[in-house]
Amino acid sequence: MSVFIKPLTRITTSSYSSSAIFSRCLCPVVGNVFTQYEIRRNAGHAHWQNIAKTKAANDQAKSKLIGKLSYKIGVAIRSQNGQTNPDYNPMLRNVLEECRRSNMTKETMERSIKRAVSQKENAKPSTFEFLGPGRVYCIIEAITDNPKRTLNQLNKVAAKLGIMKVSTSGPLMEYFDHRGYACVDKSIFDEEKATELAIEINAEEVTTGYDDNMNEAWKFLGPPTFSTQMKTSLTERGYNVVSDGAEFIPKAFVAIDDTCRALLQEVIKTFEEHEEVQGVHTNAT
Repeated sequence: MSVFIKPLTRITTSSYSSSAIFSRCLCPVVGNVFTQYEIRRNAGHAHWQNIAKTKAANDQAKSKLIGKLSYKIGVAIRSQNGQTNPDYNPMLRNVLEECRRSNMTKETMERSIKRAVSQKENAKPSTFEFLGPGRVYCIIEAITDNPKRTLNQLNKVAAKLGIMKVSTSGPLMEYFDHRGYACVDKSIFDEEKATELAIEINAEEVTTGYDDNMNEAWKFLGPPTFSTQMKTSLTERGYNVVSDGAEFIPKAFVAIDDTCRALLQEVIKTFEEHEEVQGVHTNAT
């Protein structure tokens, strides 16, 4: 990193004690007069910091999207008695098309399908929670036939990562709303029409937000199991639903620095590699 050194003023030693002089200067005095210097870092340093922060935010959004799509693949397969052939499972076919539009890799799709098949028939959704880097609240969604076993496995991961223990859903869940959602492109209609549609399809509310690909959208919200019904109602009215599903929406957000953000991304990535984990939700900005 380059440094720009700029001469500022000439100051006599009578104005400052020696400790003050040498704490503010880069060079010794000549006689009783010296030149004070200012160190100014090039703007490139801040520029690269901004790039790193933007990349971390994009990585977090991508990780969240992959988790959602993996979960939807599992739901599509389990709801059709384990059918993994898209030709005979239209729900799975639609989800895989959404995965391709979102640039999900073929390897990730295949891994998600394999994970769904390996899960036992009596597996059910379970949630766990932990306090992440920067005291960020984190919720883990999993599909498991044995929550106690899964919790033990997650805590082995937590120990390796050096973070606090994972627990079954408890006090942290109070800081999230579990909502179903269906998103429509925001440019299609205005707020008045969005409100009218929300009433027609029995949505609890409609807000401006982002779809799973981080594009601006009208987001229709309802109970966690209501997303499919909202999607069907909107589709019947001729509107293209760009994404839908269920998510944990933070009631308040926590701001974290770049170091914590990088650590948090590593924690999320590691947990999502567990075969029973469907996604990790946080209240980090």
